[in-house]
Amino acid sequence: MKARRRNIAFDLFVIATVIITYLLAHLSENELVEVHQSAYRKGHSVENAVLSVFQALLTKADEGSLSLMALLDLSAAFDTLDHSILLKRLEVTFGIRGTALSWFGSYVQNRSQCVIIDGSMSEPSPLMYGVPQGSVLGPILFSLYGQPLSDILERHECQYHKYADDTELSSSGSPNDFTGTVVDVQNCVKDVMNWMTSNKLKLNPDKTEVLPVGNFAHVSSVGGDSTDMGGSVVSYQKTVRYLGVTIDQTLSLEQHISNVSRMCYYEIRRISSIRPFLNQQAAASLMSALVLSRLEFCNSLLAGLTQLQTDKLQRVQNHAARVVTRKRMRDHVTPLLRDLHWLPVRSRCHYKIATLAYRHFEKTLPKYLCDTLVTRNCPREVRSKSMKRLEPPKKPKLKSVGGCSFSLITPMVWNSLPADLKALPSLPIFKARLKTHLFKEYFG
Repeated sequence: MKARRRNIAFDLFVIATVIITYLLAHLSENELVEVHQSAYRKGHSVENAVLSVFQALLTKADEGSLSLMALLDLSAAFDTLDHSILLKRLEVTFGIRGTALSWFGSYVQNRSQCVIIDGSMSEPSPLMYGVPQGSVLGPILFSLYGQPLSDILERHECQYHKYADDTELSSSGSPNDFTGTVVDVQNCVKDVMNWMTSNKLKLNPDKTEVLPVGNFAHVSSVGGDSTDMGGSVVSYQKTVRYLGVTIDQTLSLEQHISNVSRMCYYEIRRISSIRPFLNQQAAASLMSALVLSRLEFCNSLLAGLTQLQTDKLQRVQNHAARVVTRKRMRDHVTPLLRDLHWLPVRSRCHYKIATLAYRHFEKTLPKYLCDTLVTRNCPREVRSKSMKRLEPPKKPKLKSVGGCSFSLITPMVWNSLPADLKALPSLPIFKARLKTHLFKEYFG
């Protein structure tokens, strides 16, 4: 019986995998894919989503605006979807009809669940709502179910980004009229709540986080410490955590750097305690998995950091290298990094930025990031016309804020690369040669 259930589950997994391939192709060919939805789409990672949100906030701060950022929280989002609304939306909005629509109906309807305790199984209970969250099709169906929400956000002229059931929205305005900006966000959240109520979803106003964002002078001028969101009093936060990245009011990333450093040092201490029982290769692999992976997470945001901020993260990597190679703290670290073949922190950030720029020319970068980059076009026939180059944006008005934006850093990093490196035919080859180039550039 158990073997039969396993076979049925495997067959359903294979069928769902085939269906989602055709579904995504249908959405892409008919341009039905939502631009600002990053979850469950190839090439639309968490880092790309955070980078887009950060770029938008930096741009507004660079213009001298004061923004209010809101992070919306849903209750049991995947478990409350109405099947009839979902099927109607697939038919009307996405053009799925006939046999295909009937298959989706059979997939989400007539499901049941039961509990097994000590070998005893309860009576099956029908599932009237929701989609399987851990399934292949469940997450993409949830994204399609919530796509009309974007129309509300755009009608209120809010900047927004969605990642599965995480929705970020922000509104910007003059620092002298911050009250008007707050009212804009309140009205938007109110309409979002009404839409969710009519579509069997529930927004948690109590867990909604709001963050004033701008330069230090503008943020300091914000009056009050809370506001009303959906009938609940919500306090202004000093920092919020969005998809694993801590964003502060002035976009300095100081708190994020501190959090990353603290977690890395914790893992280094754990590895250090068992280091005598590991060979160097095993220790290096463990350090890469638990420490370097944290330093590399969303490190495209860190490419424009000051030297002081970069040094904080570099000290973490230096300490990790000394633990792996079993050297003393006062030993020179550059030879250790070279022997381990570890790029320093700033070079790792430039590696990520250059990879995103290559994907821009390859047309595989998400549209919301591609739109922030401008390819340089030569009006006349010159030798450099065939070279891939990016046009730097106009000089930011507030260098302390806009100087680390993706649209400013990327042309600087990309245009500094050799022409033969930028002309490589594929991304895997480019990434391998890029690492070699950066390694030689730093270590000589």
